[in-house]
Amino acid sequence: MLSTQRLLNETSLQSVLASESQLNPKHGKWSRNINADLLLTALIDAFSILVIFLLMSFSSTGDILFLGKNTELPKAALATVLERNPVVKIDDGKMFVEDKEVTNESIVSELLEIRKKFTETRPGEEYPGIVTIQADRRVKYEQLNSIVLAASHAGFSDVRFAVMMK
Repeated sequence: MLSTQRLLNETSLQSVLASESQLNPKHGKWSRNINADLLLTALIDAFSILVIFLLMSFSSTGDILFLGKNTELPKAALATVLERNPVVKIDDGKMFVEDKEVTNESIVSELLEIRKKFTETRPGEEYPGIVTIQADRRVKYEQLNSIVLAASHAGFSDVRFAVMMK
């Protein structure tokens, strides 16, 4: 009976850290070999959640449009996927060309500057002449028409509108 009790105390009731402890070593004199069981399950779960979140939030096409909280794009039955082109945005009555605020008088010069940068960075390549207009569905026609006219004066022959699919 005594040997069974002693055997249980020395083996099954002692944890790995307790049996390898420096304070109360069970083998050898002052052994410094401390084996710690790492519980990697929680760490692997945390990294798995992080990887899944990053994969879900990753966009291989990149963000083309940044919509304001009050912006509601018009709906269209036929639409194509947007490509990366210069974006003219109307937000809260202000006009922006590539996130730079412009006025009715300076929009043509800003679009010409974008065209000039394209020809400088890509010599020999033909300029596509595409501009995307992002505006709330409640914007007045006159304001949109002024942007279309400014784009045509700056040499943008293809004007596209950002819309939501129905």
